[in-house]
Amino acid sequence: MKTSRLVLFGALLILRQAAAELKTEDFEHDPGWEGHNNHIVPKQVLTVRQDFGFSATNVAGKAAGEIGGRIQRSTTPASYAAEIPVKTLEDKFSASGSFAITKSEGGAGVFFGFFNSRQPGGSGRPIGSLGLDFDFEGKGGRLATRLITNTNKSCGTFITPYLPGKYRTTPIKNDGTRYHWKLAYDPAGAGGNGQFTFSLRSDNHPMPVIDPNLPAASLAEERARFPTTSTFTVDLTPGFKKEGATFDRFGIQNMMKSGGAVTMYFDDVTFDGRDEDFAKDPGWTAVGNRTTYEDREVVGAHDFGFSAATNHAGGEPGEIGGGLWRSGEYGYYADRVGPLNLEQRLEARGKVKLVTAGPDSDMHIGWFSSATKDKSPDEAGNFVGVHVGGPTRIGHYFIPQFATAAGTKGKVEQGPVLTPGKFFEWSLVYDPEANNGNGEMRVTLGAESVTLALKPGQKKQGAKLDRFGLFTSQAGGQMVKIFLDDLQYTAAP
Repeated sequence: MKTSRLVLFGALLILRQAAAELKTEDFEHDPGWEGHNNHIVPKQVLTVRQDFGFSATNVAGKAAGEIGGRIQRSTTPASYAAEIPVKTLEDKFSASGSFAITKSEGGAGVFFGFFNSRQPGGSGRPIGSLGLDFDFEGKGGRLATRLITNTNKSCGTFITPYLPGKYRTTPIKNDGTRYHWKLAYDPAGAGGNGQFTFSLRSDNHPMPVIDPNLPAASLAEERARFPTTSTFTVDLTPGFKKEGATFDRFGIQNMMKSGGAVTMYFDDVTFDGRDEDFAKDPGWTAVGNRTTYEDREVVGAHDFGFSAATNHAGGEPGEIGGGLWRSGEYGYYADRVGPLNLEQRLEARGKVKLVTAGPDSDMHIGWFSSATKDKSPDEAGNFVGVHVGGPTRIGHYFIPQFATAAGTKGKVEQGPVLTPGKFFEWSLVYDPEANNGNGEMRVTLGAESVTLALKPGQKKQGAKLDRFGLFTSQAGGQMVKIFLDDLQYTAAP
């Protein structure tokens, strides 16, 4: 009997020790985690002044009366648009019109076309949209036409020449030149995947004088884009039509990242079987289009940590998260753990919700070293966790990533996608004995999983891990607004 009790006591002790390895946080109270650059006060507060809507002027069209004005880029949504019967990617629809720009600042951006009225803000381009995407510098603008699904996946084409990081011209003039455009979507196009066409012309935009000394790729862009080419066709990425996009507005929407302003106007539009010359005020729905305020949600101004009042990720109020920019100073919010390393099994699980995210934005969740205070661990080394990010056409992957103490990095190329506005349960397991003893990471998001196998010798490079939590990237880009709750994670060896 005594022996049986000892065996039972020993078994319970082993189970208790195993359970003690996973720390639980429900964030009903402030956990007292360590913050580093996670609440950045902007050095200069940006004043946003929106002043657009119906205007009795005659800049963009045939006669007096148009819509537009001063439109500023901000994480806070602002729009002036007609309410329309809901359209989806299963419907056939089209629109046309004219526009003209009279003044532009660097970092300005505007969307015009079909979009969804429920915008969370901070997404850069409007989620659930199909239309004209403008961005500006002081000397003029660029134009692209894009579809963005309800899941924040994107496809489209630049209308004006553009090579990322290499060739960024601004051929759309800001001197009042009038441009005429047409957009048409056909759900049966591209073999049933869906297709949209776009054309752009101008009565007085001159043909460019192309420098023959430009690099070959830049020359090719000049010849393939406006004004040399006026008509463009985009096939939807297979599967995008099924993922869907829902449009209940047509009109102006600011781009939702802090930035500059542009003065521009739209006129003589046709959409949803309606012709509108704006000879009188159309009485369209206005959201934040005539206002002035101070915007503290500017580029690089991280604002994340313990959030007592919110429950985005589910359950009772109390969670961690907020806005993490892929710009500015490196910041983190994390629990003190370990020290841990790559010889130990690491586990984490919990709930997550991506509220909103712009293109070119990402962040990280997991174990890392607090030793480096000026460079993110995914670059500096000593990291095991999850990378949230990905190309614009996908949105934001939720995938395993690591960086050893020697700086060797590993990450899968694709995996589960973290859809904005949707709640997920997730888990991460690092098993040092898997993959023939080389180590292996496995991330699960909802019902999907992906595995990352370490290569021979990488585990031996080691990693010093003394924090578990969230941290930012520094590559330059936009904001991820994300929240986590009900976490369990390895906190001790």
